[in-house]
Amino acid sequence: MRVLVGLFAAFSAVTYAKLVRDVSHTAFDQLLKDNDLVLTAFTSKTLESLQSFQLMFEQASKDSYTPFTIVNCDEEVELCRKYDVNAYPAIRLFKKSAEPGGGEESNTGEPEVVRFRGKKTKSAIDSFLTKHELPALAHVGPKEFTDFKKIDDVVIVGYLRPDQDSLLETLRSVAERYQFKYVFGYVTDTASADAEGLAMPAVVAYKNLDGDSRVMQGHFKEQDLETFLDGVSDLTIGEFSEREIENYMVKGKLTVYLFIQDDDSARQLRIELTPLAKKYAQYANFAITDAIEFAPMAVNYGLTENVYPSLVVHAPMNDHVFRYRQGKRIETLRVEDMLTTILRSKAANGQVFGGDAPDLYAEEEEEHVSEGDGRHDEL
Repeated sequence: MRVLVGLFAAFSAVTYAKLVRDVSHTAFDQLLKDNDLVLTAFTSKTLESLQSFQLMFEQASKDSYTPFTIVNCDEEVELCRKYDVNAYPAIRLFKKSAEPGGGEESNTGEPEVVRFRGKKTKSAIDSFLTKHELPALAHVGPKEFTDFKKIDDVVIVGYLRPDQDSLLETLRSVAERYQFKYVFGYVTDTASADAEGLAMPAVVAYKNLDGDSRVMQGHFKEQDLETFLDGVSDLTIGEFSEREIENYMVKGKLTVYLFIQDDDSARQLRIELTPLAKKYAQYANFAITDAIEFAPMAVNYGLTENVYPSLVVHAPMNDHVFRYRQGKRIETLRVEDMLTTILRSKAANGQVFGGDAPDLYAEEEEEHVSEGDGRHDEL
C-alpha cells in the first residue's frame, strides 16, 4: 500500500513504475544508473513451476514506485553469475551507491545489493520494499497519517510535541538501527494524538497483522525504546511450519489450525481471533497454516480440499480431532464455545462444530448480487 506520495519525494520519480521483463545485460545496467532502487527477480523460463511466481511478481510491481525487472537466467547467464544466483527465483534489491564522503549519489559505482530472504509472496515483497523506499524516520503530516500507520505489518509512530527535539533524536537513533525491520515515523500535531486518545509524548507500535497494537506513554530513552520494540513483531497467532512443529504438538495444550489460502483471509482472521487466542493462551496454541503447502495435513485432519478458510482443533494428548464445519463463517463466539466444550471433556472425537454459523459462500454471493444490482439499472 504505497499511497504516500509526499513521503517518496526524495526519489527521482513518484509515478508508478512498470515491470521490465527479460531485461538484457545492457538495459539492466542502464536501469541501475537511472534509478535509486531496482528490484530484480532472477528466474528461468524453462521451469514451469516459476510461472505462478512471475505472475505474483508482476502483480507486486503494479503499485510500486520502484522499477521491477525479471532476468531470464537461461539467456543472461553471465549477469546471473555476476550476482551469485544459484537457485530460482532469486530476488535482489539494487540500491544506487553514494559517493564516498557523503556526496551526491554516483552513477558509476557498483550498486549495493540486498538479498530478499522472506517468503515469496506479494505482501512480503511489498513489506521488504517499503522499508527500503522510506527514510529511516519519516515526518508524517495529518493528511498522510491514516495511510502511514497501515503501510506495513508493524509501524512505529512517535507522537511528539514540536519542541521535544531530544526525544526526536532518540527516536531517530533507534529508527536508524531498526530501519529494515520496522517502518518508523513521527507526528507533531496534537490533533493526530487526540484522535488516538494519546497524550504527548507517546510511541505506538501499530500491529496491522493482528490489530494487537502496543502503546508506550511518557518520556523515553533509547533503552526504553529498545525494550518496547523487543518482541513487537511477535504474533499471538503464529504461522505453522515444519521447523516449528514441536511448538504445536505440546501435550498439555490444544492446537487450533486455521487453514488459509490467501493473505487477506489470514489477516482478517488474525485480527478477529487474536483476543480469543490471548484469552486461551494457557490452554491452546493458534496457528495460521498454509492450505496449499500443507494440503495433505488438512486432508489428514478430515477437511475437504479447496474449502477454505477452515478450522481444526487437534488435541496432541490423545490425538483427537475436532472440526469447525467447512463453508461456515469462522466466528469468535462459536470458536470459543468449541474450545470450552473440548476443554471440559464434553466433545467427542471427530465432532463437528459451527453448524449454526452463517454460510460463508452464500453471504458472499448475496453481497455480490447486491453490488451488481446497485451498478446496473433495468430500463
